[in-house]
Amino acid sequence: MKFNFKDFDFKSLTAGQVVLAAGLAMLAMALLGMLALAFYFFMMSRELPSTEELKNFKYKRPTMIYDRNGKQIAELGEERRYPVGMEKIPDNLQNAVVAVEDARFYEHGGVDMMGIMRAFVTNIRAGRVVEGGSTLTQQLVKILYLTPEKKLKRKVKEQILAYKIDKALSKKEILLMYLNQVYFGRGSYGVQAAAMNYFGKDVSELTLGECAMIAGIPKAPGIYAPHLSLDKSIKRRNHVLYRMAEVGYITEAQYKEAAREVPVIVDKIQPKNLLAGYFVDYVKKYLTEVEKIEDLDNSGMAIYTTLDLDMQTKAEEAVKENLLELSEQTGYYGPVAKFLAENGTMSEQLKMDKSYLAELDFEKALVTKVTSSVAYVTTLSEEAELKIEDCRWARPAEGKTGRLNSFSEILSENDIVYVRMKGGKYRLVQDPPIEGALLSIAPQDGAIYAMVGGFDYRKSMFNRAYQAKRQAGSLQKPIVYSAALESGMNMMSQVLDAPIEKQLNEEGEVWRPKNSSGDYFGNTTLKDALTHSRNLVTIKLAEQVGIGRIIELARKFGIEGEMNRELAVSIGSNSVTLQEMVYAYSVFPNMGVRYKPYFITKLVYPDGKPEKEFPPSEPVPVIKESTAQIITDTLVNAVDHGTARRALAIPRVVGGKTGTTNDSKDTWFVGYMSDLVSGTWVGFDDFKPLPRGASGSNAALPQWVRYTGKVYPKFGRKMFPVAKDVSYFRVDAETKQITDGYSDEFSFEPYDRPMSITE
Repeated sequence: MKFNFKDFDFKSLTAGQVVLAAGLAMLAMALLGMLALAFYFFMMSRELPSTEELKNFKYKRPTMIYDRNGKQIAELGEERRYPVGMEKIPDNLQNAVVAVEDARFYEHGGVDMMGIMRAFVTNIRAGRVVEGGSTLTQQLVKILYLTPEKKLKRKVKEQILAYKIDKALSKKEILLMYLNQVYFGRGSYGVQAAAMNYFGKDVSELTLGECAMIAGIPKAPGIYAPHLSLDKSIKRRNHVLYRMAEVGYITEAQYKEAAREVPVIVDKIQPKNLLAGYFVDYVKKYLTEVEKIEDLDNSGMAIYTTLDLDMQTKAEEAVKENLLELSEQTGYYGPVAKFLAENGTMSEQLKMDKSYLAELDFEKALVTKVTSSVAYVTTLSEEAELKIEDCRWARPAEGKTGRLNSFSEILSENDIVYVRMKGGKYRLVQDPPIEGALLSIAPQDGAIYAMVGGFDYRKSMFNRAYQAKRQAGSLQKPIVYSAALESGMNMMSQVLDAPIEKQLNEEGEVWRPKNSSGDYFGNTTLKDALTHSRNLVTIKLAEQVGIGRIIELARKFGIEGEMNRELAVSIGSNSVTLQEMVYAYSVFPNMGVRYKPYFITKLVYPDGKPEKEFPPSEPVPVIKESTAQIITDTLVNAVDHGTARRALAIPRVVGGKTGTTNDSKDTWFVGYMSDLVSGTWVGFDDFKPLPRGASGSNAALPQWVRYTGKVYPKFGRKMFPVAKDVSYFRVDAETKQITDGYSDEFSFEPYDRPMSITE
């Protein structure tokens, strides 16, 4: 029988049947709705973190870098957060947060339906949103995992996740996560950072009033942070105290007493340490590229290094002082800018925008009038005069005059210039156009004590201590002389210092190298040639020893860059880094071996993982002990009688070598004691020549002296080590031969003992 819907008589249904049918339909729709809602919640929950992930949550916390003495060098990371255990957080702070944010925190299951209804009624009565229904757990969810957007989907996720967290963690665990995670303004994430940034104390030391003030901030850090508006912050604090009393956490008397408390807010937060910027980058590069540590800045690790922060500070001072002095020898490169009304007020245009210069007491000044002998200027604080006699150094940088004769040569009205007060008078100054670098290490294990990659890290992050490849110049020569000793010669062997001509190619181009003095000295001992840095003797010596042998030895010294098989390599035509040369020179006081750069001693992880130790490298054999001692003896002579005499300012036995390349584009000095090797470089980044007459001895060496003069008391107390195969023999000054005969002119010279038998 076929049922025809049209034939059904709806009129025959009783009222009860109609109601029953409607009820069944509504029930079916409700069941479908519930199933749909359950499915929706199920799909949302699949997009959320697992319970296990919640239990193993790791805070994003700053990574700390320390020097060899435990002093903090740097605090990295996006967020200033110092997670602490609940035992360090006062009960008053815990209770204050609960009272003002979620009074039923210990009663609900992560989502408070009573709180939601109460907030709904309150907001309807007020005609606006004055109270939120989110629990403290929901707030934590929003901070940890969700965006602040106000969408239904996000709100559903928030409630699901809050419920899951409440079931997975204890209330104290949830509260602790909140207290360590939430933002409290002024760059403070978590209560420990807030206590330090607002009150300059540990969170465990907070008073009741201070606890209430901190607890009141998260609702609106831009309004209630006490450094922004103390009055609003105090009103908010008092509201928190009232809620604590209302809930029963404190008595009325405690409430009144704390409400009368006068808060003392620190003027400035302790800035994030970022000292030794070049070294910090060096450490970070190694840990990310070699150790493969991800998100290093926010890892929460403690990184312990070999750096000596006190020595680092002195190294940075030495480089700055030297470059400021040399800057005046380069001439004046012109005003900073021109004053233009469309660029803002005078105050705006004279505001110092380079903090590294402001720290050196540089000020900007507006030139208001110029005469030949006086320039009238206005700083932010006063009107002043620049006298020509105090600014003679400021000749035009590209000019040919040796000193400034008239201010009109370099200045005009409305110029903005840098000035600095010295001796009660303003002088014209400039941001140094030249750059420098310094590296200081321990030869016995390769530990880096100080690394300076430029005038200031904020000016340029390019690290000239290990990234800049520059021509080595005469700094290369001790390697050549080491090769000569290793091949059987001694420092009294003689080479003719005379002109050289070498055809370079088929076109007939000729190479005619010269000594820096332009003179020739005839037969010259290797000792005199190295002491006085004679180019021609070095080239001829390289020809005798073999350039291939010299290149091979240079590789053992740690020189990694390209070296063409040509004689010019012997006088430093190849490019090197300062780091390569400093570690190469560490071979001499270290009895013929070197260590690789050593700069991290250990990593301490925040999650209980065993710390990782970093020992020094194994020693790399380079030359014989006897060769090392004999080269050191000669380089000490270079300080006593040769090109490095400025190093005599250090009251220690010092060996060292200067280096200067063609047109003075690069100037070097590496000097060492028995337990300290330090090297310096000075030059222009764009390879322009330094001022006429600049050399390693008067540009780079003074930088070394400034630094070593500040740190030497801790070093050089031990003499250089002695090789068992070296003996000193009496040598006739005229014949340069070992002699037992009578002679008025003689010296005692070191020889490798087995070789001395053939003399």
